[in-house]
Amino acid sequence: MAFEYEALVGHLYIVNGRAISVAPPGALVEVAPKKAQRGREMDTFFTLVLPSGEVTAPASFYEQMAVLAAERYFSSSGSVTSGVRTLFNALNQNLYEHNLDHQRRYEASLICAVLHGDDLFVARVGAGVALVHIDGDLQPFPAAFENDEVLFGPPLGVQPIPDIKMTRYRVSSGARLTLADANLAEVNMEHMRSALTQPDISQVLTSFKPLIPRQIIMQVIEFVPPEVPVPIAVLEAHSSASLSSASITPTPSPAITEQTEYVVSRGAAARYQAQTGLSRATLRVANGLDGMGKILRRMTAEPEEDQRRWFSGGLTGGLVVLLPVVLVVAVVVMWLGGTGVSEFELCVSEATEATTTARQIASSDRAGTLAAWNGVLVIVERCNEIRAGDEQLASFVREGQTIIDTLNDIRRRDVVTIASFPNAELTRIVQRGEDLYALDDRNDMVYRVTVSSNGLGAVPNSAQQVPRMRRSAAAGQYTVGDILDITWAEDGRGLSQGNVLIALDRNGVVVEYSPTFLSQGAQSLLGTENWNTPVKMTVWQGRLYILDPGANQIWRYEPSGGSYPNAPTEYFTGANRFDISQAVDFGIDDNGRVYVLLDNGVLNVYRSAEPVSFGFANFPNDEPPTAANGMFLNADPVSPGIYMVDRAGRTIYESTLAGTFISSYRTFNEDLYASLADVVADNSKRVIYVVSGNSILAFSK
Repeated sequence: MAFEYEALVGHLYIVNGRAISVAPPGALVEVAPKKAQRGREMDTFFTLVLPSGEVTAPASFYEQMAVLAAERYFSSSGSVTSGVRTLFNALNQNLYEHNLDHQRRYEASLICAVLHGDDLFVARVGAGVALVHIDGDLQPFPAAFENDEVLFGPPLGVQPIPDIKMTRYRVSSGARLTLADANLAEVNMEHMRSALTQPDISQVLTSFKPLIPRQIIMQVIEFVPPEVPVPIAVLEAHSSASLSSASITPTPSPAITEQTEYVVSRGAAARYQAQTGLSRATLRVANGLDGMGKILRRMTAEPEEDQRRWFSGGLTGGLVVLLPVVLVVAVVVMWLGGTGVSEFELCVSEATEATTTARQIASSDRAGTLAAWNGVLVIVERCNEIRAGDEQLASFVREGQTIIDTLNDIRRRDVVTIASFPNAELTRIVQRGEDLYALDDRNDMVYRVTVSSNGLGAVPNSAQQVPRMRRSAAAGQYTVGDILDITWAEDGRGLSQGNVLIALDRNGVVVEYSPTFLSQGAQSLLGTENWNTPVKMTVWQGRLYILDPGANQIWRYEPSGGSYPNAPTEYFTGANRFDISQAVDFGIDDNGRVYVLLDNGVLNVYRSAEPVSFGFANFPNDEPPTAANGMFLNADPVSPGIYMVDRAGRTIYESTLAGTFISSYRTFNEDLYASLADVVADNSKRVIYVVSGNSILAFSK
């Protein structure tokens, strides 16, 4: 299937009559990742996740839902309509089950679109609306904006089966799609038609702004042929929402916020801007040279008989050739030098305007205040990519972080780097005494680092690989494959000895390592053919537990005679089949309670495979985490607790084992937490360690 169209995307986000200079939370444009299911490789996915119900969740909740929607679509199989239904059913099931077990209920409306060749599929659950403008024909979805029964459907999380509405269009060049919340339905249809026929998206957004008096979350998409000199980038796990420097942003009028962007790679956008600017510069030079050429032709023309001219000979010929070249080079250099400055100045102006808007929002309007200051931080981040180190922008960041931290009860900490490893992607960290162990999932190897006495530094030259724990290493009679996880085993009843680090590869090979004794233990587990997608393991009372979300199961290996000689038993048996398909991590406390963390921040607790009542409490504004990537269950009797990693929010949460909020931590330089994966706490030193990207980071509590 040939790729037909590129997508030009703009956003309009108005809160309490004020435009916010950032794409709204829950707005996402996603191109197909490299490993998309067959038939999805050339699709583009657009979505808006919209607040619904009595509780407004944190912005990260809607952002995570948008990301999950895209992931579910591109990982699904079958037709486009089948994939869309899959994503709606998955998200609805997560919310519905959460609402059954928790007093604080979350609901959301979601409207999405899929561009598949020249077919455009639009679907919704809840109160999202769409307008499709194709060849002069304006088609609303749902068809009757004036009918509230049609306009307002039950949102996600309300009923066990979502009420999915879907339609299909055939797009042509210049077709425009608008996705928005139900506030758009209050606008006169002819006024919307007039707005959507404006020459470009920036003017479309400018025309819509006065039509929306108070609130709107809106995304406008124009489908254009791939004639611009910008290649379409198909990026793995990236969306256009994260490619801020790919934006081609017109200067906004004082009354409007707008962002127009191609779904292209960062480099492609830079090339497009450079080529466009050079074209304009070259055209200006060409016009100037045309006039210069006329003058030179007159100066170098053959004189009439008996006339003499002073400007003649070889010097004249050289000037004729060199002068245009010098002029072209000078103009292009001046244009290139001025572009960065003007672009940066425009960005600073936009950040200043956004900061002024944020300061004017009433302190009682928590949602509006958070949205506005988060918008300021996004704009400043874009400015820093053009030129870093501006003091005015730094002051905006400090002011915004302080206000956001106060509203969310966040503690900022100075973070130090313990160790970094080239070309690594660290996904797991284990702490034992003075040693830290980190799993590099990209290269399938394990590193060991010894920390200093205060825990905030590394002993010189202590960072090293664990030789037995790397891909293709020999471990007894086995060859180590791709390493799945690492953990510390105090109770060694199923191993050659206790107090060892163990690594598990995806073939079921368990490898032991001791920093103090020569440990050569290795064994191969039985029953691995029943595994589906195992992600984590832990050892409790000598038993080896493996979390397998794909099998909706936790496998349990019983020790006997210093090994695990038998196939695993199922933790969940009989009627006790609970949905842990979205689990990302787990742990077991000293009383045998199993804590299973889901990717939406929900923590389920079981005892002997029976659910135990558990719920987060006393979180700021009664808003517990809505996304999670990993956890550390601290079973220390002096300070037991739970630590959770939220990569999207770049936050580490700490609670008691009962779920009562203790603290949330962020770093002043949030870029350091962009790839947060795991956390561990050293109680004796009161230091928290995390892995992010290729580094082990630490901060003092």
